[in-house]
Amino acid sequence: MENKQNRIILCLGSNWDKEKNMERAVEMLRAHFVFIRFSHPVYTEPVDCPLPITFLNCVAVLYSEESLWQVKNVLKDIECRIGRKPEDKFHGRVPIDIDLLQWNDQVLKTEDLTRKYVLDGICSLLSAGENDEWSQ
Repeated sequence: MENKQNRIILCLGSNWDKEKNMERAVEMLRAHFVFIRFSHPVYTEPVDCPLPITFLNCVAVLYSEESLWQVKNVLKDIECRIGRKPEDKFHGRVPIDIDLLQWNDQVLKTEDLTRKYVLDGICSLLSAGENDEWSQ
């Protein structure tokens, strides 16, 4: 039986120790997923967040043979290892948030896919040349 490569689009965000936590998340994702690329990080204003602290965001496109359930578990594990707690978002403290926006052709977070920084990140990654590196 042949495994199927799933195309996955993620959005990463942090408003707490932003640069350090984003770098750690990128390193952990690269360590787990062989075929992954990241957009350039951008600073954005908070959306639906009780604290008026800017976010650092980036988009990732990756390919994996893992199931949706397995990928979600990897993302949650990375968030926990970086220090994310369930109550953090309520208080506006976001060490790292890794959202799974799209799984193959299935859109999982429609509203997020309308944000300019997400669209810009996706466009930059999908229009990149074939010579771009897909791994570490």
